Amino acid sequence: MAIVKMKKLRFMTVSSQASDLLRELQLLGCVEITEPRTMEEDELPGGLSRCAGADAARLRADHAALISGIKLLDKYAPVKTKILAPLPEAKLSELLDEKNLPAGIRLAEKLIGLDDRIRRLSAQESRERALVESLQPWRDLDMPLDCSGTRTSAAILAVFPASAEMEKIRLALRDATENAELFLVSSDKDLHYTVLVCLRTDMEEAVAGLRPLGYSAISLGDVAGTARENIAAAETGLDEINREKADCAAEIIGEAPGRAALKLRADTLSIMIAKAEAEAKRLCTESVSCFEGWVPEEREAELAEALGKYDCAWETADPDPEEYPEVPVKLKNNRFTRPLNMVTEMYSLPAYDGVDPNPLMAPFFILFYGLMMADMGYGILMIIAGLLVLKKKKPKGGMRTFFELMLVCGIAVLLSGLATGGFFGNSIVAFSEAFLGITTGDMPVWLQKFNDGLLFNPLDDTVFVLFGSMALGFIQIITGMIVGFVQSTKEGKFWDAVMDQGSWWLVFAGLAIGAVTGFWWVAIAGFAALVCTQGRSKPTLIGKVVGGVASLYDITGYFGDVLSYTRIMALMLAGTVIAQVFNTLGAMTGNIAFFFIIFLIGNMLNFGLNLLGCYVHDLRLQCLEYFGKFYKDGGRPFKPVGINTTFYNITE
Repeated sequence: MAIVKMKKLRFMTVSSQASDLLRELQLLGCVEITEPRTMEEDELPGGLSRCAGADAARLRADHAALISGIKLLDKYAPVKTKILAPLPEAKLSELLDEKNLPAGIRLAEKLIGLDDRIRRLSAQESRERALVESLQPWRDLDMPLDCSGTRTSAAILAVFPASAEMEKIRLALRDATENAELFLVSSDKDLHYTVLVCLRTDMEEAVAGLRPLGYSAISLGDVAGTARENIAAAETGLDEINREKADCAAEIIGEAPGRAALKLRADTLSIMIAKAEAEAKRLCTESVSCFEGWVPEEREAELAEALGKYDCAWETADPDPEEYPEVPVKLKNNRFTRPLNMVTEMYSLPAYDGVDPNPLMAPFFILFYGLMMADMGYGILMIIAGLLVLKKKKPKGGMRTFFELMLVCGIAVLLSGLATGGFFGNSIVAFSEAFLGITTGDMPVWLQKFNDGLLFNPLDDTVFVLFGSMALGFIQIITGMIVGFVQSTKEGKFWDAVMDQGSWWLVFAGLAIGAVTGFWWVAIAGFAALVCTQGRSKPTLIGKVVGGVASLYDITGYFGDVLSYTRIMALMLAGTVIAQVFNTLGAMTGNIAFFFIIFLIGNMLNFGLNLLGCYVHDLRLQCLEYFGKFYKDGGRPFKPVGINTTFYNITE
C-alpha cells in the first residue's frame, strides 16, 4: 500500500529487432516509453535522430473506420445482449494476427460508403418532400408554374394572410385598377394562395392596392410545368429514393455476420497503435534504436529477462530528486484499498515523493459513506449490484473499480443500517401498523430493538449524531496532521513539523483540558508557541511577530473544518426522513398495491439521490478537509505500453 518505486530506463537495440522488442514489452506490460529529452536535431548525440515508426496516424484512421463500421452494424442490425454478459474471449495469437486487417478495413469502408449513400439519399428525400409540401397548395392550378405571363400581361403567384377576406381583397384590387383579376387557387388555416393577372402597365397600381391587405409575391425557384406534374414526378422520385435506401440498409444488414471480425480487428489495431506510438518516441541511427522510459523496480527482473532475448544494451537508475515531477506514479494497493483509486484519481494522483492516500483514506471514506446512507435495504441493493456486475460482467479498469467501491461501501451501509434501525426507512413499522394491525409494542423484542436502533436512532438521538459527526471529523483532521508530521520528518523537517503541527496539538489538548478542568495554561502555551513560530519565515522581527499573531486566526479554519463534518448527520437524517415520508404516504392509501407502488418509487428515488449525494459529500470531506493536512498532489499516471482491448477479453 504505497507508491511503487520507479526506475529510469534506457535501452538500445539493433533497429531490425526494435519492432519485435516493443511487442515483447507490450506483452510484459510494465514499461512506459517516454519522449526523448527535448533537444534540436543538431544537438542529438552520436549521430542519433528522431525516427518515425509505423504510421500511427494512418493506423488511428483505420481504427476509426472499424469503430464506425461496428457502430453502423449496431445501428442497422442491433443485437440484444444481456446487461451483465461478459465480453467474449479471444486468444492473444488471434489479436496479434494482422493478416486479416485489410479485409476488415475494406468491409468497414464499404459500410461507411453505404451509410454515406443513405445519408445523401435522405438529404435528397428531404428536398423532394419539401418541394411536394411547397407545391401542394398549387396542385389545382393548371397554369405552368414558370409562366410569368405574356408580353403585355403578367401572371404572379401571390399569397395573403388567411385572416384577410377574399371579397375585400378583390374590392381593393378593383379600386386600384380595372385591368387586373385575382384567382383563388386554395386556402389553408394560414394563407390564401392566389394568382394575380394584370396588364404589365398596371402592375404597380395593382400591387400597391393589395399590399395593405398582406400581399406577398412568391417564387418557386426553377420549377417548370404544373404543380400536379411536379408533385407526381417528386413522388415517383421519393419511391425510388426509398427503394435505394432500403437496398443500402439491407446490404449493411447483410454484413452483420462480420461484426465479430470487425471488433477483433479493432482490438488488433488498438494494440498496433500503442506499439506505433511507442516506436515513434525512439532515437535511432541507420542500425541502432534507442529508447527511454520507466519501469517499476519490482518488475526489473522480468524486464531483464525479456531484454536478454534480444541484441540489446540497457541500464536502469534511480531518478534524481529534481526528476520527481517527471516520474510516473503507480499505486500499489490491496483488495480493500484498491477501490479508493477511483476517489484519488478523481482528485489528483499523489506526487512521486508524496504518500499514497488510499490506505489512510479508506477507513474514513467507507465509514462516512455508510453513516451517511445508513439503511440496510439500500446496503443490500448495493451489495447485490456490486456482486452481480463483478461476477457476471467481469468489468475492467474504471468500471471494475466503481463496482468494487460500491460493494465495499454497500457493506458499510448495511452495517450502519443495522446499527440505526433503517430498512428502507421505517418500512417494517409502516407496513405492519397499516396492513397487519401490529403496533411496535406487539412486535418481537428483537424487532423492536432493531427498529429503535441497536446503537442509536438518527431521529431520536440527533444531538448524539451531531457531536459524533464532529468527533469523527476531528479524529480525521488529527490523523491528517499526524501523517503530515511524519512526512515532514522523513523530508528532514522535524522541527518544522514540531512547530507547525505540534503547536496546534498543544492548542487542541489545552482547550480540551481547559474545558474539562478549567486549567487553561496548556492552551495558552500552545497559542504562545504559534505566535513564536508561525512567522519564522518572515525576514524582519515585526514580520515574524505579525505572522505569528495572524496564525491564531487559523483556529477558525480548523473549527470550520470540523463543522463541515456535520454533513454526515445531515445526509443521514435527510435519507431517513425522505424514506419515512414515502412509507407514510403509501400507508395512508390503505391499499397494499398502492403502498408498494409508492414505496418502490419513493425509495428508488431516495436511493439514487443518496448513492450520488453521499459519494459527492464524502469525496469533499476527503479532498478538502483531510487531504489539505498532508497531501502532495501533482503526480501523473503510469502508462505502460501494453495489450489493451475494448471488445474482447484475452485468453492465452
